[in-house]
Amino acid sequence: MNDAARRCAVVLSPLLLASLFLTLAHATPAPRAATRPRAAAPALSARDTQLVRGYVRTLADPRWEGRGVGLAGIDSAARWIADRMRAAGLAPAGDSGGWFQSFEVTTGVVPEEPCALEVGASRFALGDSLQPLGFSSNGRALARVVFAGYGITAPGYEWDDYAGLDAHDAIVLVLTQEPGEMDSTSRFDGTFTTPFADLRTKAINAREHGALGLLAVNGPRWHAGEPPRPPARDGEGYMTSGLLAASVSEEAANALLARVGLDLTRAQGIIEDARRPHSLALPDSVNLTLNVRRSRAITRNVVGMLAGRDSARTLVMGAHYDHLGYGGRTSLAPSQHLPHVGADDNASGVAAVLAAAERLAARSRAGWKPAHTLVFAAFSGEEMGLVGSAHFTDAPPRPLPTVEAMMNLDMVGRLRDDKLQVMGVGTSSEFPDLVRAVNQDVPAARFALRTSEDGYGPSDQQSFYKKNVPVLMLFTGAHADYHKPSDTWDKINATGLARVSRFAQALVESLDTRPRVSFTKARSDASPGRIAGGGGYGAWLGTIPDYMQTEGGVLLSGVREGSPAEQAGLAANDVIVRFDGIRVDNIYDYTFALRTRKPGQEVRITVKRGGKDLDLVATLGRRP
Repeated sequence: MNDAARRCAVVLSPLLLASLFLTLAHATPAPRAATRPRAAAPALSARDTQLVRGYVRTLADPRWEGRGVGLAGIDSAARWIADRMRAAGLAPAGDSGGWFQSFEVTTGVVPEEPCALEVGASRFALGDSLQPLGFSSNGRALARVVFAGYGITAPGYEWDDYAGLDAHDAIVLVLTQEPGEMDSTSRFDGTFTTPFADLRTKAINAREHGALGLLAVNGPRWHAGEPPRPPARDGEGYMTSGLLAASVSEEAANALLARVGLDLTRAQGIIEDARRPHSLALPDSVNLTLNVRRSRAITRNVVGMLAGRDSARTLVMGAHYDHLGYGGRTSLAPSQHLPHVGADDNASGVAAVLAAAERLAARSRAGWKPAHTLVFAAFSGEEMGLVGSAHFTDAPPRPLPTVEAMMNLDMVGRLRDDKLQVMGVGTSSEFPDLVRAVNQDVPAARFALRTSEDGYGPSDQQSFYKKNVPVLMLFTGAHADYHKPSDTWDKINATGLARVSRFAQALVESLDTRPRVSFTKARSDASPGRIAGGGGYGAWLGTIPDYMQTEGGVLLSGVREGSPAEQAGLAANDVIVRFDGIRVDNIYDYTFALRTRKPGQEVRITVKRGGKDLDLVATLGRRP
């Protein structure tokens, strides 16, 4: 399941976890159905359980490198999924009559020469002394240097490292992390990391204070001897921060601080001991040269179909098969460069879809033919911001107006106490009764259902809902192994996963027997979702970004009904380029701007609409 931006996420992983837990907390228990469907589905078999367990084990094999986009392992996974669809008897439904829908993505950042920091006669070269950050711009700057402590401006925490400091046209040296990192009594609460510790947030803050560049260094109090981290290979740099940015060694930082009689240990100690900022201008200018190349790769959705009696009617069942590769920014175990095998996220969803597809294809071979054409999709790029499902809906293998509903399965492998979350029941007026009835009728199901109405959320159903397609998403809950290498196949509840697969299949079969279900705009739930307009931190605006646009502003897919964005006049296809004076080039800039404002504040938002700039005024709110 996606967190940032992801991509973003970053910020995305904590946001996604907050989204999932809040969604569950506000979900509505489903009442029992008053009526039962006419035909009961077969009971669960031992083969059902063995099948999904084997599929998850295969997809979560470490040899497939965590199915990270741009790695060879995800290509192996795509071919294996296509082989399973072929063996089941599905027909290919991808590009040019094949199994795949291909699209290009930015996968990461590679530092290249020239890269160097020159401090007087000392030169710190690319390697253990200097590493460009993935979101750095390319170029060279000769500029004065200021030390800005932790580089944080956080009014809510009564902390501003830039107070009284002139950073205009300077290169800013900052410590990584945040004050009181290991101190539970700190105003930042050292038991967890706030978004202000994020290096991209620090870079944007430096840029908004007029800086030309950012140098980040690990503070020796808690990170002595840690070298600068190379840019990640997981897409962290696909949106730049608009200034030069690099990690430097303690030795390089000490060379900058030496002229004022400080070293890094003393500079950090002053801040930590006094529990307040201590920033200052440094006497020397430096030369900073950075150069990064953004790497790109082709990745693929895998798409198969079962032809129906009516070629003008389509149902889609899907799940993403990509995961985090070897970790990176959205990993919740960032120090472990190991395959994040993603057994629950989301080998489980793919296994459930494949098992349902095989059973439906077997029914078809026995003489049954669905009314709809049934499309089965394994999406790539979900962890990068739903890009695979967005590509599917932008270039659909079946005409999008024929798609009557979409069912998404994400993290369905850890069923506990029979609790199953069904999201999106408010996207069609027929869904609540349908879901309840199927749950009562299917022997393998009979879950303790909790439902939520919203069609927006941190997974691929959102791409369809934005196109006015009714959606359902199944989810068995978050857990401590989320986005870690420990999300392994042996922790899957295979019987529970097989039950979820049977339930999803029965929902599709029930939809297949009905007239087209209606589409309705669902009530917004109380969960923040991904960073869709301030999720989780700061104020709420209620916008729905289109994550396919990565620069030139934040393109909106729409706005939440009744939100401050709607009341201010923002609309789908607007591109936000400034937010209360802060330049917005991408979703990270936008998230930063929202975090710096509070509910109740009036803000001026500049959007591009129809080729012209338009200023709108919004009063920020709290999430309902």
